[in-house]
Amino acid sequence: MGQLIISEFERLWSRWSIRLLVMTLPLLVIVTGVYFQNHNQNRSMDAVDYATALNFPILSISEHLFITFNILLIFICAYVITEEYQQKQIKLIVLRAYSMSQIFLSKFIVMATSLFICFFLYYLASFSIGLIMFEMPERSILFVSEADVTNTEMVRYALNYYGIAFLTSLAALSLFCFIAILMPSVNALLGSGICILFFSIVGPQLLEQSTAFAEGSNISYVVYASITKIQYTGISLLLSGGELSGWLIAVTSFYLLVFLGGAYLVFTRRNYYV
Repeated sequence: MGQLIISEFERLWSRWSIRLLVMTLPLLVIVTGVYFQNHNQNRSMDAVDYATALNFPILSISEHLFITFNILLIFICAYVITEEYQQKQIKLIVLRAYSMSQIFLSKFIVMATSLFICFFLYYLASFSIGLIMFEMPERSILFVSEADVTNTEMVRYALNYYGIAFLTSLAALSLFCFIAILMPSVNALLGSGICILFFSIVGPQLLEQSTAFAEGSNISYVVYASITKIQYTGISLLLSGGELSGWLIAVTSFYLLVFLGGAYLVFTRRNYYV
C-alpha cells in the first residue's frame, strides 16, 4: 500500500496548478501583512486585533482558512478523486492487487498529507513575515477572552490554533471528498463545491444579522453548524473554553466522521467497470 500512496502523491503534486496554488500561499501572507500594517494605524496597541509579530500568524490564517484553504481542498479532491472517475483512470488502479478500501485510504492520506504540508508552509511563512513586518510585543492578548499572556504562551496558543484549524480543514475535506465522489465531472464538482462553500459562509452571516439573533437565543448553535463558520470564528471560541465548545467539537466530529464514512461507503461500493 505504501507504493500506492507514493503513486497518488506523485500524481497529485505533478500538476502545475497544485504547485502554483501552494506557491501563492507566501504571497497571500505578504499581502495580508500589508493589510494589517495599514489596519494597525487605526487601532490601539492594546486592541485584540492589533497585529504583532506573534499574533500575526493567527490573524493571517483566520482571513484565508475558510475561503482560500477550502477552495484549495476542492481542487485537490477534483484531481485525486473526480478526474480519475471522469477519465476512467480509476479502472487502471482497480485492476491492481489493491482492495477498494486501500485505494480510498491511500487517496485520503495523500489529501490529508498535502493539506498538512500547506498548513506547515503557511505557518512558517506567516511566522517569518510577522517577525519582519511587525513589532515584538512585551505581552500578548488572546482572542475572545482578551487575557494578557506572556509571549511564550502566545506562541503555544498560535500552535494550538493551527492544530484545531487543521482538524476543521480535515472535516471540510471529508465534506468535499464526499461531494467529489458523487459528482460525474470536475466542472460539476467545482460548481457545486463553490456553491456549497458560498452558502455555508453567507448563511450564518445572514442568521447573525437577523432579528432572531438575540440575547439568550439558541441561534448560535444553528450558526455554528457550518464548518466554515467554525473555521472563521469558532476556533477562538473553542480555545477560550466557552459554552459552545462542546457543540463546536461535536459539529467538527460530525463532518469528519459522517461525511468521510459516507465517502468511503460510496467509493468502495461503486461499479467502476460501467
